[in-house]
Amino acid sequence: MSLDGLGFLVGELTGREEVSATPWAEGGPATARATGEWALDGGLLVQHHVQERDGAAVFGTLNVFTTDPATGDVLLYAFDSVGYPPEPAARGTWHGEEQVLERTTERGSARTRFTPTPDGYRWSKEFRAPGSDVWSPVVAGELRHA
Repeated sequence: MSLDGLGFLVGELTGREEVSATPWAEGGPATARATGEWALDGGLLVQHHVQERDGAAVFGTLNVFTTDPATGDVLLYAFDSVGYPPEPAARGTWHGEEQVLERTTERGSARTRFTPTPDGYRWSKEFRAPGSDVWSPVVAGELRHA
């Protein structure tokens, strides 16, 4: 499997996000900018994502997508401004039209969803605390090509 299905993440996109109140951030609306580009002859997709509130950057990520050659799963290494290492990678597959990636560490589990739209994509992130079966929203947004 290749990353071809993730082409909707390539280019310059902007949009609105709704941040849920969590131990890491106050809830409320935010503006997002994302720039995605292919790297290493299409073997990687690199995306810079910046979330802003009141005109100031409050959170940034550098997402690196690749594939696991053994399974074909999409792998996401998400470096962020909080600073936790992206190991292990989030591992994902397509569920219909939606790419769903999950990652578990000692701090809990994260699930990120990307769904293409006619002019960009919708995305969301959820968190599940260790020992819990309940997923809690972290952020959801829709970005459109500039």
